[in-house]
Parts: sequence; structure tokens; C-alpha cells
Amino acid sequence: MILGLAGFFHSQRSDRHLEVPVPKDLDKLEPQLRNYVTQKIKWVRERPREMHRQATLGIIYAANSLWSEARLAFINAAKLNPKEPLARLYVAISTQESGDFNEALNMFRQITAEFPEFPQGYYRLGDALLRSGSVDEAEPAFQRLIALAPKEWRGYAGMGEVKLRKGDYAEAAKVLEKSLALDPGAKTAHHLLGQAYRGLGRLEDAGLELAIGVDQTRYPMEDDWSVTASQHMKLLQDQMDMANEYSSRGQPGKAVEILKEALASQQGNSSLVNALAIAYNRSGQPENARDLLLKVVQKEDRYLPAYITLSHSCSDLGRTNEALRYAERAIELGPNVAQTHLAKANALLTMEHDEQALAALEVALRCDPQNAEIQMEMGDVCLKNLNRSEPALEHYKQAARLNPALASVQVRLAQLYVERGDAGEARAAVEHLRRISPANPALGILDERLRRLAGRPNNE
Repeated sequence: MILGLAGFFHSQRSDRHLEVPVPKDLDKLEPQLRNYVTQKIKWVRERPREMHRQATLGIIYAANSLWSEARLAFINAAKLNPKEPLARLYVAISTQESGDFNEALNMFRQITAEFPEFPQGYYRLGDALLRSGSVDEAEPAFQRLIALAPKEWRGYAGMGEVKLRKGDYAEAAKVLEKSLALDPGAKTAHHLLGQAYRGLGRLEDAGLELAIGVDQTRYPMEDDWSVTASQHMKLLQDQMDMANEYSSRGQPGKAVEILKEALASQQGNSSLVNALAIAYNRSGQPENARDLLLKVVQKEDRYLPAYITLSHSCSDLGRTNEALRYAERAIELGPNVAQTHLAKANALLTMEHDEQALAALEVALRCDPQNAEIQMEMGDVCLKNLNRSEPALEHYKQAARLNPALASVQVRLAQLYVERGDAGEARAAVEHLRRISPANPALGILDERLRRLAGRPNNE
């Protein structure tokens, strides 16, 4: 009984002495982040010995790059539940992000030794070993990851990078192709496969894979804690990036929600207002976008992005003269910015001034000659508005040369070749599309049109 009472009073004292980490410069954080962190600190202090709360606070800090504070919260979580491998893993991750790479690497080694069935531990260990140049030690880590999580593309990608660094290009290509079979959208694997193909002398294939893998970002292997991180991101730039990502994936309504929440804390931020206006345009709410931007240009009459977005809003609303006027103002402010001329072209297309729109697109292309999407837009105007298939084809081919990973231009090429009765070129475009975008919904339609072009029965 005495020992039990002693343990109880010790736990009560531990409650009081378990420090809840607080950022030193809390008052200097961005307003939305400061308010959110303050609220969550209070929440954790209510029950400091609840591991879930400490871990959640750690994820909040990590999601907003407050790594020193994150480390302390994860240490608390690990103390409260030493048998939770994620707590230990995130102590190591925050140690690495805080700058102590060698200590973090030792922690990853210890975690995999103590939790041999924990795949995320082997992923982090293998990745850290590759960064340190310890290629031979990284290989068994990725082998173990593949054994534990055979459907996880990162295990094969890691093994591919190991083989690549050892100069075994054939084996690297083999495992990287397996990685992409599991996730065709894994840009890191595409980039590595491009390097492997280049080592094998397959230069055309290498160029395509490197193009698909351009702007690669390494996203770590998910776990039960990391999947919650996005909901805790409160830094303005992160929220704007996240909103843009949602819009690009066809979820502009989600982007509007994120940016409206951010704007509540930063009313005077013109860049944020413009981002929200773009999201409104993409979600079919151009009137809301116009209302926001008119206030911006009244206060900042030389703020170029607002005029570009405002022109698009007015075009969507059928306010064609207004759209053209704002585009012309944008050109005055940024004559060498391609987007200003694209806004003018958009307004002119809405007014059905197709020749003038094509001329505006030509100016935009001179401002940004490597932009494949401008070439594709010019092809669309030539084909759909002006009924000029030959120049349209040339624009599409040029777009494909500029960006061989651009799926939409391959769809256009295949459709145009089918209409021209050129089965060979159409089939080549379809196969190219299948390679860069295997889940593209246009593939089924194009395959059917190719079968008809070849004169075979539909069920063949």
C-alpha cells in the first residue's frame, strides 16, 4: 500500500513537472499560427500526461517547422509510452531536422533494432544512410522495408537509388520500374529511372523519365501521425501551396476553404487575397473574386497580379470590355510578363476576336518561349476557333517537344491524328500518353477510336 501511494504521488508530481514546450518567440509567429498554437498548448496543459496530446502538439510544431519545440513534445510522448515506435521515430526526425544528423542516424538504427517489424523505421534509416553516403548499409534497410511493406513504392525506389549509386544501372532500372508499377505518379522514382536509363544508354527513355520527374519533392513514407500534419499547417506560404495543390487536383472548393480561413487573420495581405480570388475563379465563383480584387486595386493600383486575375474573373462573368481593360492595364504594368498577354488573349477569345487572341498568344510565347502550355493553347485556337488543322498540329508537336510529360497535349495529338486518318502517329501518341499517364480517362476513348480507324470489330 505504501509503495502504491508513493507511486501515485510520484505520478502527480510528474504531471506538474512534465514540461509542455512553448515557442520562445510565440508573440512573433504569424497571427493564425500563434492563435492555433496557443489554443493547443492550453489543451495539452489540461492533461499533460496524455500521450496523444503531447504527440499532437509535436506534429503541430513539426508541420510548422518549429522543430526544437516538436522534439521536446515528442520526447514527452516517448516518455509516456516507450513502447510506441512512432514517438521514438519522431524524436529522431525532429533531431535530424534540428541539425544533429549523426545523432538522428544513431536513433534510427536503435529504433529498427528495438522495433524490427516497424517499416517506417527502415524507410527513415535507409533514407538517412543514403544522405550520409553509407550506400552499403542502406541496402539491407530497404530490403527489410520491401519485405515488411511490399506495396510501398519507396522501398523499391530506395533500392533503385542504391543500385544506381553502385553503377548497376540494369538492376536499378528493374527495381525502379517495379516502384512505378506500384505508384505511377512517384516523381522521385521517375527521376531515378531517368538516370538509370541514361546510364544504360537509353537516352530517349531517359529524357522522358527525367521530364516526368521534374520538380520532384521527396514525400516521406506515411504513418498514422504524419497523415494528420496537413490539417495543422498554419504558415501562410504552406497554406497557399496547399490550396494551389488542391486546385491542381480539381478541388478548388477546398482551396477556397483554406484561404478564407487564412485571410481572417491577414486581411491586408494582397497576395493572399489574389490567391483566394484565383481559387474563387477556379471554383466557379468569379463574382466573389471580382468583389475582392476591386478593393485591392483601389488601394494598390500598381499591383500586377490583381489585374491579371481580375481580367479572368470578368471574362468568366461575360464582362468582356472590362476584362480587356484590366488585361491592358496589366500589360502596361508588366509588358514582358506572359500572363498579362494570356489574360488579354482570354478576354479576346470571350469576345470571339480569335485572330487578335492568337496574336496575343504569340506575344505571350515570345515572353516565355519554353512554355508548352502556351503552344498548346495556340494549337487549340487554330483548330477549334479558326479551323486550321495544319498550324494546330505544329503547335501541338512543339508543345510535346517542350514538355514530353504533358499528358493533355498527347491527347490532342492523338485526337487530331485520328481525325486525319493517320493511325500510326495516333497510336504512337496514345502509347506515349499511356506511359506518362496510365490512368488517364482519355485512353479508353482513344483506344476505341483507334480500333474503329483500323476497321476492326469493337469487341476484338
